[in-house]
Amino acid sequence: MHVSLRRLEVFIAVADSGSFSGAANQLDIAQPSVSAHIRGLEREVGGAVFERQRGRKPVLTDLGRSVREHARELLAEAEDLRADVVSIRGMEGKRLVLSCQRSLANFALKDQITRFALTRSDIQLTIRIGTQEDVVGDVRDGIADVGCFLSNEEIRGLSSQVIGGQRLRIVGAPNHPLARKRRVKAAEIAKHGFVASPPGTPFGRTVNRLLSGIGIRDVRVVARVTEYQFMRELVAAGVGLSCALESNIEADVRAGALSLIDINAADLVIGIRLISSPSRPSSSQMTTLIEYLKTSAPKL
Repeated sequence: MHVSLRRLEVFIAVADSGSFSGAANQLDIAQPSVSAHIRGLEREVGGAVFERQRGRKPVLTDLGRSVREHARELLAEAEDLRADVVSIRGMEGKRLVLSCQRSLANFALKDQITRFALTRSDIQLTIRIGTQEDVVGDVRDGIADVGCFLSNEEIRGLSSQVIGGQRLRIVGAPNHPLARKRRVKAAEIAKHGFVASPPGTPFGRTVNRLLSGIGIRDVRVVARVTEYQFMRELVAAGVGLSCALESNIEADVRAGALSLIDINAADLVIGIRLISSPSRPSSSQMTTLIEYLKTSAPKL
């Protein structure tokens, strides 16, 4: 059965107004057109929807009453669909997808992203949170307009710029033997086990290069984790040291759950990198977000 919404609309108008002429006036169409719609509807449903007698108002048949019930539901759903389409079309060009590395979204850029969403209600912001690999994949695949993650390297095939930075700190349990020392040498730190990222991850490789640059080579890994919260639990329990973002550990250091290791070496710094696809047309919304993050991202 392929009943058009227009025929259902005409049918409801006749039922509500009580006459073919009343429906014609209500819908601003000719009365013969109303009759044609009703005849077509009756062919499609396989029976009369009105009892017609000259000089009397059309009366709904049993079939007509059933059709009326379903017609009202279908027309209401169609109206909801129209409203959704209007809303979606109204937001076209105003949608923006930001893919952000979890450690940035949960710590270093949490306040900035929240403030942008609060102050730019004219932009429908979608935030996707994941690993660095997820962020790069989202931008490459066209899922995200803009990506933000931690890296000291350019990403092949994507436009990127460093908009800020994060300091990495070595932390241990409050009762770790190095927690009470000042200006610990790299060689002494290298004697202790580390809770590290899984091998082969971009973040893990960056940390290893930075540690190697200050003389901590061949890190002895005692455990590997992908999430900060569990790294915190292992380090606080004394399983090993770890190299973590300063913004991630601030609250735990203040609370006494973790202790900073005072290392005698240059700061370990990793860049906050913003990426986009050079083949993706830049919208005013993209430009607005990029400029906002460039000015608000934490700097060192």
